[in-house]
Amino acid sequence: HTDVVYNLLEFDFGLRQNIFDDHTQLALRYSLSRYNADIGSFYIPGSGDSPGFRNLYLVGNVFSAQLTHDGIVPNVDRDINPIGRTFTLRYSYEINKFNPDGEFNIESGVLVPQYAKPSFHRVEVLWNEHLPLPIDKHTLTLSVRGASTLGKRVDGFFDFYGGGFIGMRGYPFYGLGGNDLAVVSAAYRFPLVSKLNFRFLQFYFTKLYASVFADYGDSWTGPAPDVGKWKKDAGFELRLESFSFYLYPTRIFFSGAYGFDRFNRTFNNEDVTYGKEWRFYLGVLFDFEMNPISRTLQQLTYRAR
Repeated sequence: HTDVVYNLLEFDFGLRQNIFDDHTQLALRYSLSRYNADIGSFYIPGSGDSPGFRNLYLVGNVFSAQLTHDGIVPNVDRDINPIGRTFTLRYSYEINKFNPDGEFNIESGVLVPQYAKPSFHRVEVLWNEHLPLPIDKHTLTLSVRGASTLGKRVDGFFDFYGGGFIGMRGYPFYGLGGNDLAVVSAAYRFPLVSKLNFRFLQFYFTKLYASVFADYGDSWTGPAPDVGKWKKDAGFELRLESFSFYLYPTRIFFSGAYGFDRFNRTFNNEDVTYGKEWRFYLGVLFDFEMNPISRTLQQLTYRAR
């Protein structure tokens, strides 16, 4: 047994410019990242104590271009119950030095990591259509998300993930992972109380909405599974819009989802079973809508693990 502390040092350089109109933006970005594991000293039977060392297991260089369109209609409900279209298309090219298995050679008494050098192209797309219904303040949201690692298969460390509260909520975040990903979703949203307008402590509550949703999708590495065998889930969500100190947006949500399909995935030679259970999420954020292919969320997902 030994202590392991993970560290990330990253530099991002980017340029952003509106194109076509004020609602569409193109961003060009370069990221240099170094992922380290600081490993404490440990005892080797028959050899004695081994001193601690730093394992630089990934040096990443990512060049990306991202096109984003925000066509949400400006109105008092645009955060809690948007109407309009949003679209994100992201292309990236990665050049990495990666030591997935912690392999080292001893050179002049120094541990030298043995790097593989995976490089690959990736494409991700997210399209949301928020459609008004004939009933006032009732909407239907249709979403499509797709992601693909182009060309040859890459290590599972770089997988896309489609579960959790930014994906198919009926399954854990790492439950759905692979080099490729596809998810289609639908949500019906309606007001429970459109004018709360009361204060509690520093919070001022304005409105409460509810929705029911369903997702259909899967992730894979290699040949795509038959569409009829993709995973399914359905659930509900409550959205409470409020402000802190009358100024800061405070978006509170609670959702529950049930995954209809049971399946196994293998991690570290152990099978883990997913599906056929309820999963619940509680969040307090600045916004209700989250973009699962944003740069920030990617840093917190497949890279940080």
